[in-house]
Amino acid sequence: MAEASERSFPLDIEHSGIQLALPLIAIASFIGLLWLLSNVLRGEENSCLNVMLAVAGALGLMAVSDSVLKRVWKSGRTLSLSEHRITVRDERAKGACEVTFDLRQRLNVLAWRFTIKRSSPRAPRGSVLLALQLLQDDESVALYTLVSAREFDEAVFAEFVQLKPRSSVIQEKLPLRELAQQRRLLQAEEQRWHEGAEMRRQDFILLLEKLKASHVEWLER
Repeated sequence: MAEASERSFPLDIEHSGIQLALPLIAIASFIGLLWLLSNVLRGEENSCLNVMLAVAGALGLMAVSDSVLKRVWKSGRTLSLSEHRITVRDERAKGACEVTFDLRQRLNVLAWRFTIKRSSPRAPRGSVLLALQLLQDDESVALYTLVSAREFDEAVFAEFVQLKPRSSVIQEKLPLRELAQQRRLLQAEEQRWHEGAEMRRQDFILLLEKLKASHVEWLER
């Protein structure tokens, strides 16, 4: 049952369905617009202009589609914050499931970060990925967000341990204590990679503030 002060946040707003749909929309828009313009502005002298207009129109339609799809096509996963609970719901499968963490009980938190080395449309090179793993009893979830290098502040995100390259852990090039720490963080990163949920930056910061205000156990600091 939802608490009166519960706030709900969408997860994975740029889910794989949207990532697949947008390029298809752009291609279909370009073909359609080029056909239309070629019939309106005839002649070889207008061919370059038609292509340029079709490209501009397709990009515009893709941007509009991106905004609309994010509002109407949900991923099926949400995170809810209330006074005493953090709940992650997953309604993607036929049988919806949820994981609830009680903030009045011991809650273990792993926090780590790493810098993006290769640019992608959603993660420019140099941006920082911040991740959290919540653990209580036999339940765990991994949550993450991306911030730009300019937005990253070590004082604000002091709990987040820098994730070392996997090679340095495999080859055991680190001191024993740090090696044990990094092995645990790499295991958490595996969970994030396979089943982690992405949060909007502002929602992630609200969650972080909630955790800081609660009596949670920050691991591997």
